[in-house]
Amino acid sequence: MSQENVDFLRRAVELGSETDLEAMAARYHPDAELRDLQHLPDIPEVLRGRAAILATWERWLEALDDWTLEVNEYIDADPWVVCDVRWRATGKGSTVSIDWRVAEAYEVKDGFIVRQIAGFPNVAAALKAVGPEE
Repeated sequence: MSQENVDFLRRAVELGSETDLEAMAARYHPDAELRDLQHLPDIPEVLRGRAAILATWERWLEALDDWTLEVNEYIDADPWVVCDVRWRATGKGSTVSIDWRVAEAYEVKDGFIVRQIAGFPNVAAALKAVGPEE
């Protein structure tokens, strides 16, 4: 099942890279939770529900141009998939660029992303947080 989770997430990220936010959001469970460890001051650390997640992405797109998402690696940590991610954008109406590299973890169940934790400093920290306890 874990390779299925990786493939599922890869397809979801492709949708996000095409900025088809509604199609990407449909991959989230209606009651999904997104926790952003490096959230902006005006955005809550924890978003609950697909609608709240989609609304936040839309806010980002209102403020940013040339939005791109690149996943350098997908790591199976069943039921989690940990990704080494690079986000790039330019502030709308400016030349200020954003180039942000983080790790993100996605918990996949029954064909939906049920939990996402974004903003880990690196893959090792993400794997430590979501990996099996020893």
